Amino acid sequence: MDSSQLKHNMAQFTGTENYYRHVLSRMKYTDGVQFFAENAGGGAYWFLDIVGTELIEIQQSQPFISIKLRAQDNKADISATDGNDSPLYKRHIEFTDCPDGVWEFYLIDGIMLLTREY
Repeated sequence: MDSSQLKHNMAQFTGTENYYRHVLSRMKYTDGVQFFAENAGGGAYWFLDIVGTELIEIQQSQPFISIKLRAQDNKADISATDGNDSPLYKRHIEFTDCPDGVWEFYLIDGIMLLTREY
């Protein structure tokens, strides 16, 4: 699925009916995040693993985290802020098959969701 198809399909998620539990942490995530993980490139569960193991630790002192995954030319950067542009986290990914674009998520009280699902 290319970037435009993925963005179009993700725009349809405005809430969730199910919560999924991440296997490596106590983090839960929504239908929209599950769709992204299944359909971004060959699968973006690696991204959920990073959020569920590294960013969830920041959640202890920061209940609201805004996350951006910027993918371009098979590389990616993950950044997180407190929602007011105060940086909390940054990581570079040397290779990914995630479609090019800026993919935005929230992590709120241990639940990862698309910004449209808030």
